[in-house]
Amino acid sequence: METTRCRSPQLIVFAVVFLGTLHNWIVGAEPTFTLPHIVDDFEKTTDHATEEFPVQHSTYSTPYKEGPEHKSSFLDPIDDHHPSPETSISDPNSRVRRINTIYFSDLFSLEDRRHGWVALHVFGMIYVFVALLIVCNQFFVPSLGVIMEKLAISNDVVGASFMAAGIAVPWFITKLIKVLYYHDNLTVNINPIIGTTAFKMLFVIGTCAMFSAKVLPLRCWSFFRDLSFYMLGFIQLIIFLSDSVVAWCESVILVTVFVLYIAFLIYDENVEQIMKTQLQKIKGVMKASFVKKCKKVLPIENPPHPQVFIPEGENDAQGPGDCDEECGNENNGGCNEKKFVESKLLQGATSLSLRWPDKWQERAAYIILLPIILPLWLTLPNVHNQKARKFFVLTYLASIVWIGIFSYLERWWAHQVDETFGVMGPMTFVGALMSSSDFITSLIVARKGLGDMVVSGNLGSNILTMTLFLPVEWFLYSAIHGFSPVAISTEGLFCVSILLFVILLAAVISIISFKWRMKKLLGLTLVLLYLIFMVISILMMFQIIICPV
Repeated sequence: METTRCRSPQLIVFAVVFLGTLHNWIVGAEPTFTLPHIVDDFEKTTDHATEEFPVQHSTYSTPYKEGPEHKSSFLDPIDDHHPSPETSISDPNSRVRRINTIYFSDLFSLEDRRHGWVALHVFGMIYVFVALLIVCNQFFVPSLGVIMEKLAISNDVVGASFMAAGIAVPWFITKLIKVLYYHDNLTVNINPIIGTTAFKMLFVIGTCAMFSAKVLPLRCWSFFRDLSFYMLGFIQLIIFLSDSVVAWCESVILVTVFVLYIAFLIYDENVEQIMKTQLQKIKGVMKASFVKKCKKVLPIENPPHPQVFIPEGENDAQGPGDCDEECGNENNGGCNEKKFVESKLLQGATSLSLRWPDKWQERAAYIILLPIILPLWLTLPNVHNQKARKFFVLTYLASIVWIGIFSYLERWWAHQVDETFGVMGPMTFVGALMSSSDFITSLIVARKGLGDMVVSGNLGSNILTMTLFLPVEWFLYSAIHGFSPVAISTEGLFCVSILLFVILLAAVISIISFKWRMKKLLGLTLVLLYLIFMVISILMMFQIIICPV
């Protein structure tokens, strides 16, 4: 028993370190850079820099230039010609080298933090996480409900557009800042395209299914619509990267895919009806052909019309043309019953108030949370109030700004905690998860019973990143360098892409096998698929599994 007790903390520490480092490698932690000439704090770097150590990170791109060939594996570290944007792993003596980052200089030195002041950073992470919950639950998600009401659109369209944009815009702004201020030696990370897709499609949706209050039905039309556009953009991206460079015209082509996707969302109902009509015609032809071959007719006394005998289970197969016929079900997220769905996004959260509470427990919470509640109350109109709903656009945009600020603080302090203990990975992983607005928002929406919005929001954010944000970043970077192609090392990209395709195919088969219901068992299946993806990817990284291409 004593041996077990001694080993348990070590096993826990090892598990956290392993998961954190694994997440950074696979999902692709966002690189960070110093922004020069903005504020003095950005010009300061840590005074505790020591000798350099090798860093593991993802594949990056640089402007295409003539010169010696530089080979870099998709999952392997690259050499010194491309400085790593990530912080380094400490040496055995716990000495840490701090790379220039977008983070401000800390008020506490490394020694101060190691003498106990790091506790403030841990408290700050918890405090900011609560702030993110308040913003998403009280303002961002309700503003999506008002948008749904004003524009009279379904929840899956709101998820694929406004929700996806809201949770991805802060990341895009960070990328633009790095392009504008660090265009001379900016590195472009490709890895998040694959890692983030696996994280959102498998882990986030799976977790939402596991922790939802009830079984969430899905509409296969919206699922196949979003998945089809994602695969279209992803295949185009792989084709463009086959020569290891991306030209500005290829970036424009990727953006056209995004424009086409937005057009589909605008005319979603019309396109859906056209597709269903065509599929029903094809289905009718196939049934007629089946009847002609089988020649089985069910006789009925005085039938007004001849009725065809259809084998049992024939109508159970669901396709994009017939899987959304449960319009009368209040739990269904689509069809024309929108009033019930819209009210869900505005339910469950009480309005923020500055009134002094009566109970002492509530007073204590009021004092602790006042630094969060007061600025939010002053800057964000409360759309729970009917009179304030006309300012829903301001609530939506301002909540995105607050999400960006809190996410920045969360990641900054998580980075500082990791740097303090000399191990880059564990707290960065926790901070990334706690600052993940898409993860938080998806959980809130899933708890409100809108499974379609969860799936479309996560797929839509991936489409937005792949077909708009990255192409715009590459286009600007190419334009700054005289429209020269952007060189990207793609070694190992083919194998990882095939792995992602197989994992997503398994996820789609799992969703269909559960009859388009987000059950807890389906959630567990998706999370397990994500773990399989991570394990295989890490084996490829260490070349235990060799990619032949």
